[in-house]
Amino acid sequence: MALLARVSVENGDVRLAVAVPVRVISNEVGVAPQWSCTYEVSRRGARLKQVRGVSVEGQEIVIKRLHNMARYRVTWIGDPHGADAGQFAAECLDETLIWDDEINGKLETRPALQ
Repeated sequence: MALLARVSVENGDVRLAVAVPVRVISNEVGVAPQWSCTYEVSRRGARLKQVRGVSVEGQEIVIKRLHNMARYRVTWIGDPHGADAGQFAAECLDETLIWDDEINGKLETRPALQ
């Protein structure tokens, strides 16, 4: 079960701070699928713990959550010497939503503006 922490809206995109395990499958030769964990998810993307096989922005990968998977493109890799070291972000290239029903329901909800 996911730990639901915080919902925010950035550029009209609902983002949920949630830690869920996922498998990251890269196209790098000799790199097996790696377990990772999300920091934040949206309907179209995610920020995750970096794993072997994720090496450059623009790289296409597959992210699998439970029995759902979709193609993603790496859009950002954290500065190895910065606060975001060891993280990367990816945007979904497919129409498939890989998150479970609880997370998808939270992503459809618009939080009240304060």
